[in-house]
Amino acid sequence: MAEQKKMLKRFYELRNEIADFMKIRDKSLSELSDPKWICDLAFLVDLTGYLNDLNLKLQKQGQLVNDLNSHLKAFQIKLRLWESQMLSGNSYHFNTLSAYENIAYAPYAEELKLLSEQFSNRFSDFKNMEDCFSLFATPTKYNVQNAPIYLQMELIVIQENSLLKSKFEDVELCDFYKK
Repeated sequence: MAEQKKMLKRFYELRNEIADFMKIRDKSLSELSDPKWICDLAFLVDLTGYLNDLNLKLQKQGQLVNDLNSHLKAFQIKLRLWESQMLSGNSYHFNTLSAYENIAYAPYAEELKLLSEQFSNRFSDFKNMEDCFSLFATPTKYNVQNAPIYLQMELIVIQENSLLKSKFEDVELCDFYKK
């Protein structure tokens, strides 16, 4: 995806030169002179950059499932923020698109809404598991009453053992569970 992002951004940056070259070859591309199409391309450049950043975060080595869930939740919140900002005519977080004036932002807000819905559907299992992730990531702060009954006794031991609490706060989550 990183290569696609680079290629798309590079295409955007060279769009005028590409249009000139195509004219010389008598193969004019009307899209490259269409302001709406160029704005759509600018939006796509920015959105692809954000999707690429998420992809890199999700592929990072040594992460636990609760880390992946955090990345996904943060991205979904960003999508909703961008959608509401686009609806109010604000493209601040879309630097490439922001270069243009007199833009109808509603179609971009709609695209962001659809993408948000697709993420929600695709990762609904993660949403259903959030309590488990929370228990796993913060056992020292988790409400024992809300824990599965078969874990309640162990959870009390962890929460009341100052040495375990201290170790939990001092080491990486993965290392805590290994030991």
